[in-house]
Amino acid sequence: MSNPATESNRLGSWALGLGVLGLVALLAPAAVAVVVAGALVSITAVVLGVNGVLAHSAGRASNRPQAVAGILLGAVGALLWLLAVVGVVIGV
Repeated sequence: MSNPATESNRLGSWALGLGVLGLVALLAPAAVAVVVAGALVSITAVVLGVNGVLAHSAGRASNRPQAVAGILLGAVGALLWLLAVVGVVIGV
């Protein structure tokens, strides 16, 4: 049986990994599929990070710093993706 304090640690780990992936995807050549995938990955990182923090608050996880880092990286990635899309649309 798994330890209840580390049961939901995957949420924070996934959030961190997806947050990094969303930022790395900014370096990829601009293609519609990459833009959509990068935005979705960044938003998913934020959602999983919030769930990871909630799991930590409920005592089901012990990696709150990873979840918070995932939230921050995901939010920065989503903001940068939004700015990139707006820049393309207005022709900057």
